[in-house]
Amino acid sequence: MGSEDLFKKIRREKRVRKENIRKLAPYRYLIVCEGKKTEPNYFQGIKKNIDKNFSDKVRIEQKIELDIEGVGRNTKSLVCYVEYLRSKASIPYGHIWIIFDKDDFSDDQFNGAIEQAVSNGYHVGWSNEAIELWFLLHFEYLIAGIDREQYCEKLSDYFTKYNIGSGKYRKNMENIFEILRDYGDMDKAVLRSKKLLDAHNERFLN
Repeated sequence: MGSEDLFKKIRREKRVRKENIRKLAPYRYLIVCEGKKTEPNYFQGIKKNIDKNFSDKVRIEQKIELDIEGVGRNTKSLVCYVEYLRSKASIPYGHIWIIFDKDDFSDDQFNGAIEQAVSNGYHVGWSNEAIELWFLLHFEYLIAGIDREQYCEKLSDYFTKYNIGSGKYRKNMENIFEILRDYGDMDKAVLRSKKLLDAHNERFLN
């Protein structure tokens, strides 16, 4: 084989590799969470549920890959770290989600992080003020302005009611997704979260 034929073969193989990588990207998801345990444990539960119940029932041309990172960063620092993870990925992600809480950050910090993430093409999921609000919406609609400790207290009431574990909600529970799935109602949680968002939007517009 002459040198010209060899170079053509190398270029052709590179094109094939690039095309294969391009085809994989839409099936690769990255979820990066502000917290190191609670949020990643929840999404790991979703991943396990998908793998267990749907991997053999849904016919797709390529297996979906879901990577979950809990990094202990917040607001704009979290967005910057996602950019780092994205840059070092050997195969690009087709879908990137950033999950964080409102906490005690100023509106400028919080809104700035959302704007920065969206401008980079990322999806954003956030709770005001903590992910425990999303957990609680599996059991009830809540619009009162209470803090994260009170969210945890109300969750513990439901844990006691349904005799879940020790009857007390704890952060960093590895099986939190399974608990919410089995004892709460995710469909109602989605509807309640939309209702809550609409209520807040209406209040700010008036």
